[in-house]
Amino acid sequence: MKRTITSIVTIKLCLVFMLIFYQSSAQTGAASIQGIVKDNTGQPLPGVSVIATNVQAKLSRTVATDATGKYALTNLPQGSYKLTFSYVGFAKREVADITLKAGEQQNQSVSMEPSGSDLDEVVVVGYGTQKKVNLTGAVSQIDSKALNDRPIANVTQGLQGVIPNLNINFNNGRPGAEGVVNIRGYASINSKNASPLILIDGVPGDLNNINPRDVESVSVLKDASAAAIYGARGAFGVMLVTTKRARAGKINVNYGNNFGWSDLTVRTDFITDGYDAAILNDEAFRRATGNSYTGYTDEDYAELLKRKTDKSLPSVVIDNRKGREQYVYYGNTDWWKEMFRDTQTSMEHSLSFTGGNEKVDFLVSGRMYEKNGIMRLQQDKFRKYNLRGKISAEVTKWLTITNNTQFNYANYTYPGWQNNVDPDKDNSNFVSITVHALPSYVPMNPDGTATYRTELNNYTVGDGVFADLLHGKSKNGEKEYELVNNFSTVFTLSDKLHITGNYAYTFNPTYWFSRRTQAPWSVYPGVIEYLGNDQLTETDYRTDYHVLNAFADYQETLGEHNFKLTAGYNQELQSYKRLYAQRKDLISDDLNDLNLGTGDMDVSGNANTWALQGFFGRLNYDYKGKYLLELNGRYDGTSRFPNGQRFGFFPSISGGWRVSEESFFEPLHRVINEFKLRASYGSLGNQQEAAVYGYIPLLSRGNLSIISNGKRMQYLSSPVPISPFLTWERAETTNFGVDISAFKNRLSTTFDWYVRNTLDMLIPGKTLPAVYGAATPKQNAGDLRNTGWELSVSWQDRTQLGGKPFGYNVGLALSDTKAEITRFDNPSNLLSNYYVGQELGEIWGYRVAGLFQSNQEAIDYQQVVNQDYVNQQRLGAPGDWKNLQAGDVKFIDVNGDGVVNNGKNTLDDPGDQERIGNTLPRYRFGINLGANWGGFDLSVFFQGIGKQNWYPGNNADKFWGPYSRPYYSFIPQDFTDDIWTPENPNAYLPLLRGYDALNDRGALNVKNDRYLQDLAYIRLKNLTIGYSLPAQLIAKAKLTRARIFVSGENLWTATKLRSDYIDPEQASGELTGDINGRAYPFTRTFSLGLDVTF
Repeated sequence: MKRTITSIVTIKLCLVFMLIFYQSSAQTGAASIQGIVKDNTGQPLPGVSVIATNVQAKLSRTVATDATGKYALTNLPQGSYKLTFSYVGFAKREVADITLKAGEQQNQSVSMEPSGSDLDEVVVVGYGTQKKVNLTGAVSQIDSKALNDRPIANVTQGLQGVIPNLNINFNNGRPGAEGVVNIRGYASINSKNASPLILIDGVPGDLNNINPRDVESVSVLKDASAAAIYGARGAFGVMLVTTKRARAGKINVNYGNNFGWSDLTVRTDFITDGYDAAILNDEAFRRATGNSYTGYTDEDYAELLKRKTDKSLPSVVIDNRKGREQYVYYGNTDWWKEMFRDTQTSMEHSLSFTGGNEKVDFLVSGRMYEKNGIMRLQQDKFRKYNLRGKISAEVTKWLTITNNTQFNYANYTYPGWQNNVDPDKDNSNFVSITVHALPSYVPMNPDGTATYRTELNNYTVGDGVFADLLHGKSKNGEKEYELVNNFSTVFTLSDKLHITGNYAYTFNPTYWFSRRTQAPWSVYPGVIEYLGNDQLTETDYRTDYHVLNAFADYQETLGEHNFKLTAGYNQELQSYKRLYAQRKDLISDDLNDLNLGTGDMDVSGNANTWALQGFFGRLNYDYKGKYLLELNGRYDGTSRFPNGQRFGFFPSISGGWRVSEESFFEPLHRVINEFKLRASYGSLGNQQEAAVYGYIPLLSRGNLSIISNGKRMQYLSSPVPISPFLTWERAETTNFGVDISAFKNRLSTTFDWYVRNTLDMLIPGKTLPAVYGAATPKQNAGDLRNTGWELSVSWQDRTQLGGKPFGYNVGLALSDTKAEITRFDNPSNLLSNYYVGQELGEIWGYRVAGLFQSNQEAIDYQQVVNQDYVNQQRLGAPGDWKNLQAGDVKFIDVNGDGVVNNGKNTLDDPGDQERIGNTLPRYRFGINLGANWGGFDLSVFFQGIGKQNWYPGNNADKFWGPYSRPYYSFIPQDFTDDIWTPENPNAYLPLLRGYDALNDRGALNVKNDRYLQDLAYIRLKNLTIGYSLPAQLIAKAKLTRARIFVSGENLWTATKLRSDYIDPEQASGELTGDINGRAYPFTRTFSLGLDVTF
């Protein structure tokens, strides 16, 4: 593969030099146009796009103005031209009927007027583009501004909160963490984070892989009418990413960098006093079991107490315990500082070249991004490299060819042993370290060996991960490569008819390895023991993806009737292969190769192939530009369903009425410039939730523990029965929208309301008798309704401040969505399953009236209301601790039957349970503020959620502390302030009881409204201040643009969550999979950078 990549790079560089030579040898005698572009105040405008079009010669040339507003279009053949000037925030300007003679030089200087109007904005849609003013579907688009000059690893980090109802969540904050993308919320119970189809320059791809600086625009197709042309792949919406184009003209070079420093968004000041922590742990453990967890005696506690004030005393002593000399620990260790860094660094460099002439243009770009993680011992590191090359050539007047190649490489290394093939999802090292590390234990013994456990108890420091980290030989790594080549041709048969064909191939291999070595540790002086097994695990994944598209566009105007027809064919084929190998007992700790193992090798693998085929069409019609109609249809087939069920037809219709174009609207034009109503209905098919071979009965293979002839015997299990009627899930969407521009187009507003019905969801069918011996088959038997709305409002204007132009803008993106089950086979309406009428994300729980303030109050209440059902953990406690006491939780008998329980746990009989909250986020929002004046620019972005609930999971250690596992080690510094005691009767947390939040039906394990958390938050996601150096100054250095900037990410957060140690974005597991809020933490980043063009 390296040879292939090297060859591609070599070819591209050769083409670049050929182009440079071709430009320099352009014919003499050609004409040219030059000039200066200024704003309405007379200030030069840099970066204005200037397009010269020669209609007769079918020639188009594009350049951009330099830092002084100057442009030059050279080597133009003689003829008639039209100049088009466009710049963000200004009205487009055209100069027509320019006649050039051979060798002539003309000056065409213009001024541009500010405008908030985006009606002429060209929006990327399925297999083409449309003017925004003509859109009838729900489509949102942003340009590259949202991604520029920010220290982000990937595109998803830059898009969060920018587009209404484009929902992006992150599992964790590790370097290079990838966002989970969703459009308009729940679309199917089979996929809560139902991912949209993501197309990068028309080819399915991964947003997390591409260079953010390569992105020109991102379009989000939300409703069925906008996405229907993509059929089977567009059921959950479509994202169209367009990368920056090659531009004709002289060669331009752009270089940018960014250097960042990060710390964490959460507090990390935990209890580090060995005495206080041990007291807390033992107290929680004794009340649950009657025993000491730490194993410390009164004499040990006396030693710990001495070291509370006298830090000169040794933290490790040798004492005879259980008949043997061993280490005993009396430390005051800040394990967080021992394990994790306070500051992490990041770095980015990017470089791009673009240029060409009237026939050929090119673009080459590259980026390097590095970010270091929080691990102190053997720091985790993320590296990403991107390389892209585009070249476009007009072979003849009727044929244009384009080739777009990108190569992406990402590498994440993580120390310690990782027993999972995906460190991004598991994070078991981080979790293990932050669970087991009592402050009274120390990192190392006097002889330099790692601490692991003692004979006092079965406690293990960091589950052995710390010993692994200290030894420094265990490690994990993941390398992902992606090579994409997209070759396209455009046949211009006439001004009205174009035929486009493209073929794209993606090669995506991923290599993951985990090496574990035996780590030395000691508890007995002079005795070294070793932890773990010596083993190497390697996994290779390979994906080959082929995409073929062929489509034609035809436009016709008959009087005041305008038509545009698009029709085409799409075919996709993906092959996937996985190979897994593991071997133990390697002969070297430093060399990682399976051939060096002496133990048995475990090898396995799997592979699959699937394909899609579709025919699509779209008809756009408008009358006088004010009555708009669009028809879409796609006939799709998938290999995931059996013969006879593979194909489906998915149509859509949408219409729009530009009310502002009517004569009766004329009196309102002074205030309202544009008023458009939209409506759409469409159907899309979903096959993503169907297994690749789900229609074929499969036998699963495994190994028995029985040995025969020296080998473990194998077995085959009974296949799951298959429904012969498996077919498409269907998503039918109705959408109503309105677009308004007012006050000379300075105010723009878009509002959409929608309802999406997902029909025939694949769900488990009727329960089979246990004697059948196989799982319940799936069938198309579930329906879901998703309703929501989204609002986008922006204001932008320019005025004079201190004799200089002052521009400012304000923007709001706000959305809401919720989902309800409308069909599901649950006749008893069990709350433990989906049921008709259920709002997804519902939290059922109990009501709490506070905490008992005396033992007598608790006894009296228990005689009237039995709450043993929600105190199962307490009933197993020793002695009086099994009884309700002062400080315990007081549950309310909602239904008045004298018992607090869950009844039959059905909708008709939920016992004392009620709906107390919902885990799904509501009212997602983003707020943009911006300004520019005198070369300075300011950008401020807030992002957040208005409503969301979370009930802390049973392993939410930073929230429950010893209420969950008594030996939890990273206990917040102020935790004891919230524990109920007779001296602290108004405390938030109840009487301390170990395992009460961990075990089934413990008083804190059962969901209740007292400890239900409000995750609503607002976060200052980004603040950027920049300064562009004066044009006159940088011109002396032959630069056309130079800007320096400082930026901050995740700078401030306000939330009602009752913990400063958990990030509200990470707490809810409904969309991220972690209900305990203890994933790799998010970071706050400060950075500075430079961007220059010459």
